[in-house]
Parts: sequence; C-alpha cells; structure tokens
Amino acid sequence: MTTIYLINNTLTMNNLDYPDDTLEQRRQKRILSIEGEKESENLVNLDYLKRVNVIYSSPYVMAVGTAKYLARKLELEAIITRELGERVLGAIGDKKIRMVSEMQENDFSYKLSGGESLNDVKRRMSCFINKIRRLEKDKTIAMFSHNVAITSYLSEHCTKGFNLDNRLILNYHDDAIIDGAWDGINIIEIVFDGEELVSIKRKK
Repeated sequence: MTTIYLINNTLTMNNLDYPDDTLEQRRQKRILSIEGEKESENLVNLDYLKRVNVIYSSPYVMAVGTAKYLARKLELEAIITRELGERVLGAIGDKKIRMVSEMQENDFSYKLSGGESLNDVKRRMSCFINKIRRLEKDKTIAMFSHNVAITSYLSEHCTKGFNLDNRLILNYHDDAIIDGAWDGINIIEIVFDGEELVSIKRKK
C-alpha cells in the first residue's frame, strides 16, 4: 500500500505588504501566522504522520514553513517541487480572488490570461502524484500543498456538488472530503494498492 497525505495550512499573516511585488509573488511569500507555526509544530504529534518516509513540499513559504517541523522531527529532507504549487491566478485586474475562484469552480476550463484553469492544476497535480506514488511505492508520503491545488486533484476521484454559498463540495463515496471552506491545517489521506485507489479520507 502507498499512502499519501495531502496537507495545507491556511493560517498565514495577512497584514504584510510587498508594494513592489506582483500578486503571485506576494502569494508565494506569505508566511505563517504565530498560530500557523504552532499548528504546524503540532503535526509531529499525529501518530499516522510518524510513519511518513518521504516529504515533498510546494516552494511557497507557507508550505515549506508547515513542512519543516515534520521534516525535522523525522530527520527527513523536504523535497521542494513547483508541481505542488498553488494555482497560478494570472492577470486578475480588478476582479476579486473569491469571484475568480467561484467562476473556476463552476467551469474547470475557465482561466485568466497567464493563469491556470482548475483542469490545468488537476493535470499538473495528477501527473506529479502518479509519478511519486510509483517512485515511492509502498511508502507513506507527506505532500505539503495548497487548497485549490489539492481540491483540483481530488476532483478527479470525487463527486462534485455545491453548497448554499455556491462553493464546491467534493464527496468520496458517502464521505464529505471538501465542503467549501478550508480552515487551519487540513489533511487528506489517499491510499493506493498498486494502481488501484483504495480510499480517500479527511483526517483533519
């Protein structure tokens, strides 16, 4: 069995301004809040993460900042890869991120100039995860990524729906995996037996 834990952390500082940076550069530089650091450190106390053999992380500061505690505890190197990065928004202009997100959740092919659609992100994430689960067969793998990137990947294996706020819901069999909102640290467990997907569970 190959077990993958997809982990993201939404607890970042939002009161920092980088006036000379683009939106994408600012998103890549977002650091964890004090609460985000504490929650990241607490990951090492989760029994199922103590079995992790390999760690991969998005290059975004918030992802690396979350991965570092588990990597230190397990004495592993966190392998940094752009494939786990967040969706590239592109030329957002005067649009709000929330508006773009809702449009993309309703149309996985929609994208802004210079940006990625959710289908683009799904392909990127799927290719990477398929490659790694074969490379690291029968291991337990932690991947630190981001909410839209993880949601896009999971949409390949889950049933899609929408809540009352018109936000995307993903269900695997009868279990809600994604229900519109991401709060704090989120952990999704995916288990493969060879090429066969065995289960998807929300652990946190």
